[in-house]
Amino acid sequence: MNTLKSSSDEGNAAPLELPDAPYFSIIRKQWKKKENNVICASLVSDKCDISVLVDGYPEDGIYKRKLQKDLQKKYISIRRTRGDGNCFYRALAFAHLESLIGNNVEIKKFKDVVIQSRNELVSAGFEDRAFQNTFIRFQGVIDLVEAENSIVSLLSAFNDQDCSDHIVQYLRLLTSAFLQNRKDFFHHFIEGGMNIKDFCAQEVEPMAMECDHIQIVAISQALEVSVQVEYVDEADTEVNNHIFPEGARPSVYLLYKTAHYDILYALESM
Repeated sequence: MNTLKSSSDEGNAAPLELPDAPYFSIIRKQWKKKENNVICASLVSDKCDISVLVDGYPEDGIYKRKLQKDLQKKYISIRRTRGDGNCFYRALAFAHLESLIGNNVEIKKFKDVVIQSRNELVSAGFEDRAFQNTFIRFQGVIDLVEAENSIVSLLSAFNDQDCSDHIVQYLRLLTSAFLQNRKDFFHHFIEGGMNIKDFCAQEVEPMAMECDHIQIVAISQALEVSVQVEYVDEADTEVNNHIFPEGARPSVYLLYKTAHYDILYALESM
């Protein structure tokens, strides 16, 4: 594990970290060969039983074993997201806000984090007009959660294409800003000699660009959201997982397979 606290971090900020052996590139190469991924009609679906994952791949022995042996022992439900390249950001935002429903203390804390996140973008050189509309839409959905405490309302907001995409865009800009403000650390993890600014302009900020390990590290710390990702690939091994940041208690659980993220719901005993 590579760990570093950036000199630009505020006093009590958590150390930045990247795993030594990320699973993303391996899994993507393996699963890009397959085209049997289930298409989600909604941007974010209703919750369904975890068994639907097994039912979707009845002839894939390794995959089925991983789901039955590993995931079904830890998770009870899944919520699918549309595979449009924005699935990580959409899944993260929805799952975290859903976890806050009914907890006004934590909602207020998260609102403060999001309000302060504007300073991150300004520090990275973004003009206010570049993110103001996306910020307002994101803040509006947080206010909706606080006022209504309703999963139905949250699901409706995230399935409104315009509203949902504004939230994704803000998270992309925030991820970019976090990376650029800590470029001395993150540039070590960019392949091909590309500088951080170009990487963000090409791989982070545009809609529909897939999310890699480095983006998860950035946005999870920028929003102070802990997330556990379960990685499912074709290898005849146990399911790998990683928690961002390491050692934290996750509030969000995601499944990563076929270069795609869905939302998982853990058993109460976890």
